[in-house]
Amino acid sequence: MRDQFTSDGIALERAIAFALHQAYQRLRTVTYREFREQGLDITPEQWIVLVRLWARDAQTPSELSEATLRDRPTMTRILDSMERSGLLVREPAPEDGRGRVVRLTSVGRGLRGPLTKVAKRLVQRLEDGIPEKDLVTTQRTLQRILENLT
Repeated sequence: MRDQFTSDGIALERAIAFALHQAYQRLRTVTYREFREQGLDITPEQWIVLVRLWARDAQTPSELSEATLRDRPTMTRILDSMERSGLLVREPAPEDGRGRVVRLTSVGRGLRGPLTKVAKRLVQRLEDGIPEKDLVTTQRTLQRILENLT
């Protein structure tokens, strides 16, 4: 793994960062396809917002940006799309009417079961054939990589 740099450049196929990127892109593509095949018109980015709101409804766009690792303009586009689809609403913040909070609609809450069912199947597929100890090591290693980059 530490031999990704060659005398004349970079061997991407040996780079952890590129492998992470490939895994992310593939998972994003498969997730979107699996949701669509179940008649669920949700992007992986919207899925993450829904998961955060299922855990705690009525968050500010800034809180959602931080919790989903998205910048504010990207989060605004995601929320705009989700609001047009009837998954959530943005309302004045109770403590300060100038701010906004994001709340799930009944439609957004109702997707929890169907989307979670698809996600569980995807996780089973993702982990298939990988021993638990390897999954634990992978999680620990990824956490350390994140810490190293903070």
